[in-house]
Amino acid sequence: MTMAHLANIMTMDRATVGHNLRPLERDGFLEIRVGEEDRRVRQVAITDRGQEMLFAAHPAWQKARAGFESAFGVREAGHLRELMKRVIDAPLPEVESEQTRATASGRRGRRKPR
Repeated sequence: MTMAHLANIMTMDRATVGHNLRPLERDGFLEIRVGEEDRRVRQVAITDRGQEMLFAAHPAWQKARAGFESAFGVREAGHLRELMKRVIDAPLPEVESEQTRATASGRRGRRKPR
């Protein structure tokens, strides 16, 4: 999977995903490789060690999910997951900040004359 695709499905920017994956790469849980066809692309793959850790963590994930569903109810937990998916998938309007406008107009870092 590419880092860009992973960022997209996690609703994060690619730089943040890369920053967060580096410790997992360092510890041997995944590999980040340069794309074979496009050297700008970064491919992310789980290692055998990472797969073992994932399997070992699965019971804890199941316990946490069961606790959440117990506290909120299976139906309400499902509704919450659906609502969160809708929030992630909702189109947001473009918002232009003052800094973005200043940069676009070439005024970055300039002060108003007094």
